[in-house]
Amino acid sequence: MKQISLLAAALALTLNAQETKPTLEVGKAAAPAAETAKADQKFFAQVWTANSPQDFVNFQQRIRILAQQVEEFKRSQVFLENALTTPEREARSHEIAAKQAKLQADNESMGKLYGGFSILRPYQLVPTKLLFLTPLSNDEFTKLSAAKDFKPESVLTVEDKKFLVRDTIAGAVEVETFQVLLKQIAETKAQLQQLIDLQPKLKTDEDKKKAEEAVKATQERVNKLSEEFKKSRNFDYPSENGTIPAEAKLFVQITEAEKAQFDKANAKPEEKKADAPKVEEKK
Repeated sequence: MKQISLLAAALALTLNAQETKPTLEVGKAAAPAAETAKADQKFFAQVWTANSPQDFVNFQQRIRILAQQVEEFKRSQVFLENALTTPEREARSHEIAAKQAKLQADNESMGKLYGGFSILRPYQLVPTKLLFLTPLSNDEFTKLSAAKDFKPESVLTVEDKKFLVRDTIAGAVEVETFQVLLKQIAETKAQLQQLIDLQPKLKTDEDKKKAEEAVKATQERVNKLSEEFKKSRNFDYPSENGTIPAEAKLFVQITEAEKAQFDKANAKPEEKKADAPKVEEKK
């Protein structure tokens, strides 16, 4: 199986990204954070929502730039530690200061764009709507777009490459379930190919027999997963495919104290009244 390499497909490619997805707790907020989530005693606040694939791509591109800046800053610090002369140390200190100022300014700009996001905080980007794509060659796109029933929204352009939107998966649970199935198919197909590549290298009949049995069992697993995919999506699993979020929620980690402030700001009127200090009337 050949997977499409999309910029926006890698959700955990950047610094501070968290692999564990939080369980969402919906709340109403006047502040930018509209939801909080708790995972492994860690608290997260929603600060921004991507409402289109382009929103998602833009966010990932900006994160990648920040990540590169962080790596350059770290390398500069190593160079400073290895400096042998005073002039060299001074020059590299000035370079580090300039890079630090640029990184801080860009991080603050990210915060303004994305509701208080900061590279100093762990974050999670949780897809709530996913587009399942297959690539289109120029000839395929020309033929498709010339059809009378062609719908422009059925084609997505990412980094000057065109893809056919084969399906849309909506809902956080549905998206995660679908991604698990795709991962299982990809991993099982990779295992099958490894076993097939191993077979010609085997010498003994016993090893060859074990490999044949493993290939058969793995192929059956691939067939079962492919059938599960077809049953759920109503079309065969394509050999070339990729996914990109059409909607996603951005969470940043907050402290317990910040969560307490959030809860207080979003408490219902009757709860606020109960927490208010009691005043006794003096005669």
